[in-house]
Amino acid sequence: MKRIFIHKIRLAFASLLSLMALYSCTDWDDFKEYTKDGEIQYAGKMDSVKIFSGKGRVLYKAQLSADPKVKTVKIFWNDRKDSVEYQIEKGVGKEPFERTFAVDEGVKNFVTVTYDAAGNASIPVNAIGTSYGNTYRRRLNNRLISLLDFETSRTVINWDAMDLSTGAQYTEVEYVVNGETKVITTPVSTSKTVLEGLTESTTIKYRTIFKPEPTSIDTFAVAFQNYAINIVPQLKNKKVPFIATATSGRWGNLANWITNDAAKNHGGFGGWDEWNGNIFNVESGWGSPPITNGKIYQTLTLDPGTYTFEISNLRDTNLTPDDKTYLVVALGNTLPDVEQVTTSLGHTKIYNGKPIGELRVTFTVQEKSEVSMGYLTTQPDGWPGKFCNIVAFDFYKN
Repeated sequence: MKRIFIHKIRLAFASLLSLMALYSCTDWDDFKEYTKDGEIQYAGKMDSVKIFSGKGRVLYKAQLSADPKVKTVKIFWNDRKDSVEYQIEKGVGKEPFERTFAVDEGVKNFVTVTYDAAGNASIPVNAIGTSYGNTYRRRLNNRLISLLDFETSRTVINWDAMDLSTGAQYTEVEYVVNGETKVITTPVSTSKTVLEGLTESTTIKYRTIFKPEPTSIDTFAVAFQNYAINIVPQLKNKKVPFIATATSGRWGNLANWITNDAAKNHGGFGGWDEWNGNIFNVESGWGSPPITNGKIYQTLTLDPGTYTFEISNLRDTNLTPDDKTYLVVALGNTLPDVEQVTTSLGHTKIYNGKPIGELRVTFTVQEKSEVSMGYLTTQPDGWPGKFCNIVAFDFYKN
């Protein structure tokens, strides 16, 4: 057992000697680089090196050592196959050193060596940095428009969410109003862009700007994309809080809507309800008279195209599939009666439990026409009564 133990010690010692010899062979040339007349002569090395990414380039920032003999800075990358060299006039003490230079795309290990006039080199200093180019650019996509909202004297672009991992920063929108070019910048954290002053069909162009890293010195932009905006007439007074032109107690008549006498079943008022935040509500029963062919609607002049009119937010209703209450769109300046609802451009019945996505009418206009859209109902009196609390309507071109 003792012989085996001694043998293992000899083997371990022999392995250690072999490693030392190998290390001495491989590092001897590097050691000689810093040796002169038997003494090591170093130039002052670079300090606090930081690499900032760019587009086909990098920004190099560091501190020159206080060594007054330093005359040359050389920066290598790609296993020292590529390099840049700078001649400097060294002052007193440490000094900032900053340079920007071209680098092929990719993650690089930058090795910095400084030299004095005698050619003595410093100890190498390593720093990692990245140059971005076409490989990164191919990952970039423009932000998408999800919906346009048209309001009085302005158009609102609703943007889709973006993948932030590519470094999306903001979107630029350009358009012309009265011969003046307007540029609006919208951060990716903002979901809407407001365009002021559009009164007719306008083509905008937009592009998204990216930064591969927060500290990058350059940005990347995708190509401008054109988008035609056709201004569409819009419903007015279409969501809570609805505005009334006249009221009597809880009930009132809706501003900007046409309300026929049948729907004004609360002493000459109906459609506007002070309860629930000034909501749209047509109610019969609970002591109020029935409604026969009650109509509340707006009339718009539309160009040819396909459109959608919808209830975008319904608070609640106790209407059933057996009741005769409809969302209706019809050619002309009024709505049909309930018995003629099938003659309309489109209609859908409103009742409790129907998915909100089905409370809409999509229709097509073949030529420029007046089109009326709104609420049509025939409902009884009695107890309990009938009601329909609508929070918001919407209308848009598909």
